[in-house]
Parts: sequence; C-alpha cells; structure tokens
Amino acid sequence: MKLIKYGAGLLFFTILIMAVISPAAAWQKDDWLEGGDGYMINNVIIEASAIAVTTDEDNSSNTSGNASISIYEWKNDKWERINGTKLSLNQTMSFTAADGNYTVRAIDFRESGRFNQVRLEFWSNADITNSGYVDGGHSNAEGAGKPNLIVTKVLSPATNISVDDVVMVTIYVENKGNYDAKNVTINDHLPEGFMQSNITINNTVNQTINKNTNNTYKIYQIKAVEPGNKNMPPVEVTAENALGVKYDYKSNGGKNVTIEVSDLAALVFTPAGPSGNTVDYYTRSKIDGNITIRNIGTMPAQYVSVQFQLPTNATISGKDINVTGDTATMYIDLITPNNQKVIEYSLSATSEGYYEVPITYSYTYNNSAKTGGIQTVTYNAIGSNTIETALDYWFLLLIPVIIIGVAALFIWKRHREYKF
Repeated sequence: MKLIKYGAGLLFFTILIMAVISPAAAWQKDDWLEGGDGYMINNVIIEASAIAVTTDEDNSSNTSGNASISIYEWKNDKWERINGTKLSLNQTMSFTAADGNYTVRAIDFRESGRFNQVRLEFWSNADITNSGYVDGGHSNAEGAGKPNLIVTKVLSPATNISVDDVVMVTIYVENKGNYDAKNVTINDHLPEGFMQSNITINNTVNQTINKNTNNTYKIYQIKAVEPGNKNMPPVEVTAENALGVKYDYKSNGGKNVTIEVSDLAALVFTPAGPSGNTVDYYTRSKIDGNITIRNIGTMPAQYVSVQFQLPTNATISGKDINVTGDTATMYIDLITPNNQKVIEYSLSATSEGYYEVPITYSYTYNNSAKTGGIQTVTYNAIGSNTIETALDYWFLLLIPVIIIGVAALFIWKRHREYKF
C-alpha cells in the first residue's frame, strides 16, 4: 500500500513539474493540407508534398499514410529551406527557427476527391503572432523582416546660436526598407540650455510608416536660455514589423551646440514649489512657491514681471503682488548681469478642484547700439502651477464625539429618572 501511495505521489509530482516548466504549447490545425500547400507560423512555413494515403481493406476510413514535410524560414528577404523529412501517421519532426523551437506531428490522412490530404499538429515555445493557411506554399507567401528606418533631426539654425535665439527642430523618419513599420513611437529629449517654446507638428505615437516613404513627424521650437557647450541628444524611435517584433533606432544626435552670449539681457526663470506638480492639500492651507530669476546676459534687465493667470476660486498672496481681476503680477525694477532675484508667493483655493495657473515672464533691456532701442522679451512658462484641493473634512471628526455625548446625556437623564 505504501508503495502504491508513493508511486501515485511521484506520478502527480512529475505531471505537475512538467506542466509548470514546459514552455511549449500544442495546437491542432483544422485545415487539411493538400500537396504543395502549407501553414505559415510567424516567419516559418510548414509545407506538405507527395502525400500518400493508405486505404483500409473495407474502405471504411482513410487514417494512414505519409507525406513529405519541408520547413522554410524567411531569411534575408527570401525563403530558405531549413529542414525536411517524411512523416507517417503519428510521427514527429523537430526543428529550430529564429523565434524558437518547433515540433510537428502528422495526426490524420484522408482522400478528398482527387486529392490526398494531411492534417498536422504543432508544438512551439515561440510567441505566435501570425499564423494561417498558405495556398501554394512558400512560393505564394512573403515573410516579415526588419523595417529600415532612418531618423534625422535637423536644427535651424545649427550654429551661431546666442542666448534668446529660437531654434527650429524638425524630425524626419524615412523607411528605406522592404517592410512596413507599425506602432512607431518617437521620443525626443529637450537639451540642456534650451526651453521648448512652440510645437507645430507632434505625430509621435502609434504611427505606421510604410515602406519607401519619408515623412515629417515633429516640428517644434526651442529657445536658448543658458550659454555654454550643450549636447543635443539623439531622437529615439521604437517600431514593430508585421509580426510584432520590436526594433530600436536612433537619429544623428549626440552633437554639441554652443550657445553664445551676445549684448543683451538674458533672464533664466527657475520655478520651485508647486510649479509643474500636483499637490493635495486642504482648502484652508496654502502652497508656497518661488521663482529664481538670473540674468546671464551682459546688460541690465528692467521692468521684470511675472504674471499669474488665476482660475476661478484660486487665490495668490505674496510681497508686492498686484491683483487685477483674475491676473496677478509681481514686479522687479532691475536685475543686473550675473545677479539674481527670488520672488515668493503662496497659492490656495476656496473650493475643491484641480487648477492650472499659467505663468508669463516679461522683461525689457536697452540695446541701442545693436538693435536700435528698447527690446521687450515675453514668453510663457513651460508647464504651469498645478494645484489640487480637497474638502476640509476635519469637522467630520466631531460627529462621533457628538453622538457619544448625546448618548451619555440620555443615559445620565434616564439614570436620574429611575433614581428618583
């Protein structure tokens, strides 16, 4: 009895282990293959030929036979025969392709009119993304290869860039290969020393780029805000072929761009605090923020202003803030070269909700020798102050206290009534 229990336990354990570690999945094709036809699985075609069927003596069924099985894999833009053998009923063959290991078994034969047919069963540890019947075999099918994407990033101007100059960035993607690119995603990165100022075209997610096409997928402007030798990072692109195989590409980035300082006032605004963040807080509270303003130019900046566009139910407070309607403005008379000023403020809201507070920067400088007079610089901040408010629920804590108090008072009164 112990031996039987031990054997049963060992059998159960073996089956469990095989179920867990086996990477292969089996499936049966309902289609019957005729000679010269095949099944396409990913970039592999399993093709049958020379099918022979053995008929039973009583002619009641046709379940025996043999067939020549050839395996073709798509390599270097053409089909290449990688394996082949003759299979009889219930015999198997195994082979390895680029995407995994395969096993094929002949599970049935029959006569259908003037044609002999075979049905096959498959096992594979490959990730099957495409399969189907191929009438005429590999000569009537085409596999899926790697799209040949050429990513180009163009700057205009690419040289002689000074602080406050605007540079146009254009991203092209050309598919010079023989295969369409699916689910194309384009990732570009803002270089140090620049800020993004305007986007004209932004088709950068889930694009399809057909073979032998060239398109523009992103056009935007960046503004030079800090002098020095800055690295222009490459554009990174991911794409898939028709089978869902992913590929990575990069543009001609990684180049250095030098930003010069010309005769002008150049202010760099660096926000801190709630700018660009979402903050949960009670409506009775305030969120503090500040903006550091540095003059990295060679001339004084005058009439510096930071303007907040306040949404309904949002308020702002701070030193020297002038609020007119829904616009709050903070002024600084003068910031000389190589100096900085910090402005501080607090944001709050009077009701629950999500608020965006856009910010606009502005300043002027006098450069009569080069530009002929007073120059005014105005631009919108990238990102905005975002605050999220929640209702102040502190008063809810009083509810159980009140209930307990009322209950205690009721019990005390009843006690006095019974006592007297």
